[in-house]
Amino acid sequence: MLTTLSSRETSLLLGIMQDLTRIGDGTRLRERVGERLLDLLKADYFASYVWKSDKDGDTDRVSINMNPANLSAYERYYQYRDPITKALRHRRRATHVNEIMAQDDLRKTEFFNDFLARDGLHHGMNFHAYDGRTHVGDIRIWRGRNRDTFDQRDVEILEAIGTAFSNALCSLRAFEIRLSAADPVTRIRDWAGELHLTARETDVVKLAMAGRRDADIAEALGISVTTVRTHLRNVFQKSGLDSRAALLAHINGLRPN
Repeated sequence: MLTTLSSRETSLLLGIMQDLTRIGDGTRLRERVGERLLDLLKADYFASYVWKSDKDGDTDRVSINMNPANLSAYERYYQYRDPITKALRHRRRATHVNEIMAQDDLRKTEFFNDFLARDGLHHGMNFHAYDGRTHVGDIRIWRGRNRDTFDQRDVEILEAIGTAFSNALCSLRAFEIRLSAADPVTRIRDWAGELHLTARETDVVKLAMAGRRDADIAEALGISVTTVRTHLRNVFQKSGLDSRAALLAHINGLRPN
Protein backbone atom coordinates (compact mmCIF):
# COMPACT_ATOMS: atom_id res chain seq x y z
CA MET A 1 0.00 0.00 0.00
CA LEU A 2 1.20 3.52 -0.79
CA THR A 3 1.99 5.78 2.11
CA THR A 4 0.21 9.11 2.29
CA LEU A 5 0.95 11.34 -0.69
CA SER A 6 1.57 15.06 -0.42
CA SER A 7 -0.83 17.42 -2.19
CA ARG A 8 1.83 18.00 -4.87
CA GLU A 9 2.36 14.26 -5.39
CA THR A 10 -1.39 13.70 -5.53
CA SER A 11 -1.77 16.38 -8.19
CA LEU A 12 1.02 14.88 -10.32
CA LEU A 13 -0.38 11.37 -9.90
CA LEU A 14 -3.85 12.50 -10.96
CA GLY A 15 -2.32 14.23 -13.98
CA ILE A 16 -0.66 10.98 -15.04
CA MET A 17 -3.90 9.04 -14.63
CA GLN A 18 -5.75 11.64 -16.72
CA ASP A 19 -3.11 11.40 -19.44
CA LEU A 20 -3.49 7.62 -19.49
CA THR A 21 -7.18 7.94 -20.32
CA ARG A 22 -6.86 10.98 -22.62
CA ILE A 23 -3.87 10.45 -24.92
CA GLY A 24 -4.61 8.23 -27.89
CA ASP A 25 -1.07 7.74 -29.21
CA GLY A 26 1.29 5.25 -27.55
CA THR A 27 4.50 7.17 -28.24
CA ARG A 28 3.11 10.47 -26.97
CA LEU A 29 1.63 8.66 -23.97
CA ARG A 30 5.00 7.21 -22.97
CA GLU A 31 6.66 10.59 -23.42
CA ARG A 32 4.09 12.43 -21.30
CA VAL A 33 4.19 9.82 -18.52
CA GLY A 34 7.98 10.15 -18.51
CA GLU A 35 7.81 13.94 -18.15
CA ARG A 36 5.48 13.69 -15.17
CA LEU A 37 7.38 10.82 -13.54
CA LEU A 38 10.63 12.77 -13.53
CA ASP A 39 8.85 15.45 -11.51
CA LEU A 40 6.91 13.08 -9.26
CA LEU A 41 9.87 10.84 -8.38
CA LYS A 42 12.54 13.56 -8.36
CA ALA A 43 14.43 11.72 -11.07
CA ASP A 44 16.73 12.94 -13.83
CA TYR A 45 16.49 10.62 -16.82
CA PHE A 46 13.76 8.70 -18.62
CA ALA A 47 13.76 6.22 -21.47
CA SER A 48 11.10 3.93 -22.87
CA TYR A 49 11.22 1.21 -25.49
CA VAL A 50 9.02 -1.49 -26.95
CA TRP A 51 10.79 -4.85 -27.03
CA LYS A 52 10.12 -6.84 -30.20
CA SER A 53 10.75 -10.56 -29.80
CA ASP A 54 10.99 -11.09 -33.55
CA LYS A 55 13.83 -8.56 -33.69
CA ASP A 56 15.28 -9.57 -30.31
CA GLY A 57 15.73 -5.90 -29.57
CA ASP A 58 14.35 -2.68 -28.18
CA THR A 59 12.53 -0.39 -30.63
CA ASP A 60 10.41 2.78 -30.72
CA ARG A 61 12.62 4.87 -28.46
CA VAL A 62 11.28 7.68 -26.28
CA SER A 63 13.75 9.53 -24.07
CA ILE A 64 14.13 12.59 -21.86
CA ASN A 65 17.47 14.15 -20.82
CA MET A 66 19.48 11.42 -22.51
CA ASN A 67 22.02 11.78 -25.31
CA PRO A 68 20.59 10.43 -28.60
CA ALA A 69 24.02 9.27 -29.76
CA ASN A 70 24.51 7.32 -26.53
CA LEU A 71 21.09 5.72 -26.92
CA SER A 72 21.92 4.80 -30.51
CA ALA A 73 25.02 3.05 -29.17
CA TYR A 74 22.75 1.20 -26.73
CA GLU A 75 20.48 0.06 -29.55
CA ARG A 76 23.42 -0.97 -31.71
CA TYR A 77 25.68 -2.59 -29.11
CA TYR A 78 25.06 -2.22 -25.37
CA GLN A 79 21.57 -3.72 -25.22
CA TYR A 80 23.18 -7.02 -26.19
CA ARG A 81 25.64 -6.69 -23.30
CA ASP A 82 23.07 -5.40 -20.81
CA PRO A 83 23.21 -7.48 -17.57
CA ILE A 84 19.96 -6.14 -16.04
CA THR A 85 17.20 -5.29 -18.52
CA LYS A 86 16.30 -8.84 -19.60
CA ALA A 87 15.68 -9.78 -15.97
CA LEU A 88 13.81 -6.51 -15.37
CA ARG A 89 11.66 -7.19 -18.43
CA HIS A 90 10.66 -10.60 -17.09
CA ARG A 91 9.55 -9.15 -13.73
CA ARG A 92 6.41 -7.46 -15.13
CA ARG A 93 6.30 -5.21 -12.08
CA ALA A 94 8.08 -2.14 -10.79
CA THR A 95 11.58 -3.22 -9.86
CA HIS A 96 14.60 -1.42 -8.46
CA VAL A 97 17.67 -2.15 -10.57
CA ASN A 98 19.55 -3.30 -7.47
CA GLU A 99 17.01 -6.11 -6.98
CA ILE A 100 18.58 -7.56 -10.12
CA MET A 101 22.21 -6.63 -9.51
CA ALA A 102 23.92 -5.03 -6.53
CA GLN A 103 25.14 -1.50 -7.23
CA ASP A 104 28.78 -2.38 -6.57
CA ASP A 105 28.56 -5.23 -9.08
CA LEU A 106 26.77 -3.08 -11.64
CA ARG A 107 29.52 -0.44 -11.41
CA LYS A 108 32.06 -3.04 -12.55
CA THR A 109 30.32 -3.75 -15.84
CA GLU A 110 31.01 -2.41 -19.31
CA PHE A 111 27.30 -1.57 -19.53
CA PHE A 112 27.53 0.78 -16.56
CA ASN A 113 30.86 2.43 -17.30
CA ASP A 114 30.53 2.84 -21.05
CA PHE A 115 26.78 3.40 -21.36
CA LEU A 116 24.92 4.34 -18.17
CA ALA A 117 27.58 6.51 -16.54
CA ARG A 118 28.31 8.25 -19.83
CA ASP A 119 24.90 9.94 -19.55
CA GLY A 120 25.07 10.19 -15.75
CA LEU A 121 22.65 7.37 -14.91
CA HIS A 122 23.36 5.70 -11.54
CA HIS A 123 20.19 4.68 -9.68
CA GLY A 124 17.35 3.10 -11.63
CA MET A 125 13.89 1.54 -11.64
CA ASN A 126 11.98 -0.19 -14.46
CA PHE A 127 8.43 -1.20 -15.24
CA HIS A 128 7.65 -3.36 -18.28
CA ALA A 129 4.10 -3.57 -19.64
CA TYR A 130 2.66 -6.55 -21.50
CA ASP A 131 -0.46 -7.46 -23.42
CA GLY A 132 -0.45 -11.19 -22.82
CA ARG A 133 2.97 -12.27 -24.05
CA THR A 134 3.51 -9.13 -26.15
CA HIS A 135 5.68 -6.36 -24.70
CA VAL A 136 3.88 -3.05 -25.31
CA GLY A 137 6.20 -0.51 -23.66
CA ASP A 138 8.35 0.14 -20.64
CA ILE A 139 9.37 2.79 -18.13
CA ARG A 140 13.06 3.20 -17.34
CA ILE A 141 13.67 5.98 -14.85
CA TRP A 142 17.02 6.95 -13.36
CA ARG A 143 18.65 9.35 -10.91
CA GLY A 144 22.14 10.79 -11.17
CA ARG A 145 25.09 9.92 -8.96
CA ASN A 146 24.60 12.91 -6.63
CA ARG A 147 21.09 11.83 -5.63
CA ASP A 148 20.00 9.13 -3.21
CA THR A 149 18.79 5.90 -4.72
CA PHE A 150 15.08 5.13 -5.03
CA ASP A 151 13.41 3.71 -1.93
CA GLN A 152 10.55 1.24 -1.48
CA ARG A 153 7.98 4.04 -1.50
CA ASP A 154 9.24 5.11 -4.94
CA VAL A 155 8.90 1.54 -6.19
CA GLU A 156 5.32 1.38 -4.88
CA ILE A 157 4.43 4.63 -6.66
CA LEU A 158 5.92 3.32 -9.91
CA GLU A 159 4.00 0.05 -9.50
CA ALA A 160 0.69 1.90 -9.12
CA ILE A 161 1.39 4.04 -12.18
CA GLY A 162 2.82 1.13 -14.13
CA THR A 163 -0.33 -0.94 -13.73
CA ALA A 164 -2.47 1.87 -15.17
CA PHE A 165 0.18 2.52 -17.85
CA SER A 166 0.03 -1.11 -18.89
CA ASN A 167 -3.76 -1.07 -19.09
CA ALA A 168 -3.70 2.08 -21.24
CA LEU A 169 -1.16 0.67 -23.70
CA CYS A 170 -3.07 -2.62 -23.94
CA SER A 171 -6.28 -0.70 -24.73
CA LEU A 172 -4.52 1.32 -27.42
CA ARG A 173 -3.06 -1.83 -28.95
CA ALA A 174 -6.46 -3.55 -29.03
CA PHE A 175 -8.01 -0.51 -30.64
CA GLU A 176 -5.31 -0.25 -33.30
CA ILE A 177 -5.76 -3.94 -34.13
CA ARG A 178 -9.47 -3.31 -34.66
CA LEU A 179 -8.73 -0.25 -36.78
CA SER A 180 -6.26 -2.07 -39.01
CA ALA A 181 -8.84 -4.73 -39.79
CA ALA A 182 -11.59 -2.29 -40.75
CA ASP A 183 -12.31 -0.33 -43.92
CA PRO A 184 -11.21 3.36 -43.90
CA VAL A 185 -14.63 4.82 -43.06
CA THR A 186 -15.14 2.32 -40.23
CA ARG A 187 -11.64 2.95 -38.88
CA ILE A 188 -12.25 6.69 -38.64
CA ARG A 189 -15.68 6.14 -37.12
CA ASP A 190 -14.34 3.72 -34.49
CA TRP A 191 -11.38 6.00 -33.70
CA ALA A 192 -13.77 8.93 -33.27
CA GLY A 193 -16.00 6.83 -31.04
CA GLU A 194 -13.11 5.85 -28.78
CA LEU A 195 -12.27 9.53 -28.31
CA HIS A 196 -15.93 10.56 -27.86
CA LEU A 197 -15.79 12.98 -30.79
CA THR A 198 -19.03 14.68 -31.72
CA ALA A 199 -20.68 13.93 -35.06
CA ARG A 200 -19.51 17.27 -36.46
CA GLU A 201 -15.94 16.76 -35.18
CA THR A 202 -15.96 13.37 -36.90
CA ASP A 203 -17.18 14.94 -40.14
CA VAL A 204 -14.32 17.45 -39.99
CA VAL A 205 -11.80 14.63 -39.46
CA LYS A 206 -13.19 12.64 -42.40
CA LEU A 207 -12.84 15.63 -44.71
CA ALA A 208 -9.40 16.47 -43.38
CA MET A 209 -8.37 12.85 -44.06
CA ALA A 210 -9.51 13.37 -47.65
CA GLY A 211 -7.06 16.27 -47.97
CA ARG A 212 -9.62 19.05 -47.85
CA ARG A 213 -8.48 22.51 -46.74
CA ASP A 214 -10.20 24.31 -43.87
CA ALA A 215 -12.10 26.54 -46.32
CA ASP A 216 -13.26 23.49 -48.31
CA ILE A 217 -14.40 21.75 -45.14
CA ALA A 218 -16.31 24.86 -44.06
CA GLU A 219 -18.07 25.05 -47.39
CA ALA A 220 -18.93 21.35 -47.44
CA LEU A 221 -20.41 21.43 -43.94
CA GLY A 222 -22.03 24.85 -44.17
CA ILE A 223 -20.03 26.29 -41.28
CA SER A 224 -17.39 28.99 -40.92
CA VAL A 225 -13.65 28.43 -41.19
CA THR A 226 -13.40 29.57 -37.56
CA THR A 227 -15.81 26.81 -36.53
CA VAL A 228 -13.82 24.23 -38.50
CA ARG A 229 -10.69 25.26 -36.62
CA THR A 230 -12.55 25.11 -33.31
CA HIS A 231 -13.61 21.53 -34.07
CA LEU A 232 -10.02 20.65 -35.00
CA ARG A 233 -8.72 22.12 -31.73
CA ASN A 234 -11.25 19.99 -29.85
CA VAL A 235 -10.05 16.91 -31.74
CA PHE A 236 -6.43 17.73 -30.90
CA GLN A 237 -7.29 18.06 -27.23
CA LYS A 238 -9.22 14.80 -27.10
CA SER A 239 -6.62 12.84 -29.07
CA GLY A 240 -3.53 14.22 -27.35
CA LEU A 241 -2.15 15.29 -30.74
CA ASP A 242 -0.98 18.83 -31.23
CA SER A 243 -1.48 19.71 -34.90
CA ARG A 244 -3.44 18.87 -38.04
CA ALA A 245 -0.32 17.26 -39.51
CA ALA A 246 0.13 15.07 -36.43
CA LEU A 247 -3.54 14.07 -36.59
CA LEU A 248 -3.26 13.05 -40.23
CA ALA A 249 0.01 11.22 -39.65
CA HIS A 250 -1.49 9.33 -36.71
CA ILE A 251 -4.61 8.19 -38.55
CA ASN A 252 -2.65 7.38 -41.71
CA GLY A 253 -0.31 5.30 -39.57
CA LEU A 254 -3.24 3.15 -38.50
CA ARG A 255 -4.03 2.10 -42.06
CA PRO A 256 -3.09 -1.46 -43.01
CA ASN A 257 -0.17 -1.99 -45.37
